[in-house]
Amino acid sequence: MQVSELPALELRPFHPPCIPRAADYDLVVFVSRYAAQRYFALCAEAGRLVGGWPSYTLAGTVGASSALAVLEAGVPEANLVHPPEGTLKQDSEALLAMLDAREAVLQRVLIVRGRQGRDWLARTLAARGVHVDLLPVYERVPATWAAESEAVLASALQTPQQCIFLLTSSEGVLALAQRLQDRGLFSAWSKSAFILIHERIAATLQSVLASQSSEDVRRLALCSPDDDSIVAAIRAVAGPTAEP
Repeated sequence: MQVSELPALELRPFHPPCIPRAADYDLVVFVSRYAAQRYFALCAEAGRLVGGWPSYTLAGTVGASSALAVLEAGVPEANLVHPPEGTLKQDSEALLAMLDAREAVLQRVLIVRGRQGRDWLARTLAARGVHVDLLPVYERVPATWAAESEAVLASALQTPQQCIFLLTSSEGVLALAQRLQDRGLFSAWSKSAFILIHERIAATLQSVLASQSSEDVRRLALCSPDDDSIVAAIRAVAGPTAEP
């Protein structure tokens, strides 16, 4: 298969006015790998983790990639809570279920995230009486593409039935759809196949496509966000006639 990597979004560092200490919380949640990397880098700059990760503070992530970044930063594995790798449900709901199963006592929680993001976990914890602080450490903006990348996409969409798009966030779906709409490529894009790593992303895609076409997406597959599952889903959608 011919593979093109065209990021829909660009992550830009955001510098909050202060960096909360992990020691002041029962749980610190990192919503992405980049969120974890940014937090530990900012802590190093501010001297917030002298002496290492506090033994009584849990660290939570919604995916294996984020969990690896947390472990690489020095958080003990015993303090880390995240849905198992390979499971389809790797989201805030799955993380909270694991915390509940662990009977974690939570009074103060810090959520490290982008400037925009889903608020379900914060709202759910707050409804339980937990004090929740949000720490934005980056922002997402539509990525800038070189003219060559634009040409690759336009050329590929001349035969959209042979195209498979891997979409990994709802924000990315919206950004890509707007870009294609602006360039008159949306109709062709809607005839492609799609791989999604969460049902919410699939719902966003369906909504975006439905706003422009009455046809349902016929080649769409959900998979867990790990390489093996993604490759298997791509092969399944491509079918046995796919050329290398």
